[in-house]
Amino acid sequence: MTLISTGTMRTERLRILLSGAVQGVGFRPMVNRLAQKMHLAGWVRHSGAGLEIQLEASSEELNAFLDKLKQGRPPAAVVTMEQVSRIAPIGSVWFEILPKAEIT
Repeated sequence: MTLISTGTMRTERLRILLSGAVQGVGFRPMVNRLAQKMHLAGWVRHSGAGLEIQLEASSEELNAFLDKLKQGRPPAAVVTMEQVSRIAPIGSVWFEILPKAEIT
């Protein structure tokens, strides 16, 4: 786990939901490596809807992450739907892989 310093940049938060063949193909470790390499804060997990990612960083960093995410998907992954929405930042300071979200 790497602590992230947000400094004085304006922080935004994205919620990214990917559906399709996204489980069991190495997506969470790939997202974790990319986010940590880019010094982004947030998390990734599997959910009943697919792969869910939440990230905090500057707008430029988030856009760069989205570009790299599209270019570097695991070869076995098949994304059939992608939703990206801006949500309120919560002050995340590191990136982590969370356990699968339970459907209630």
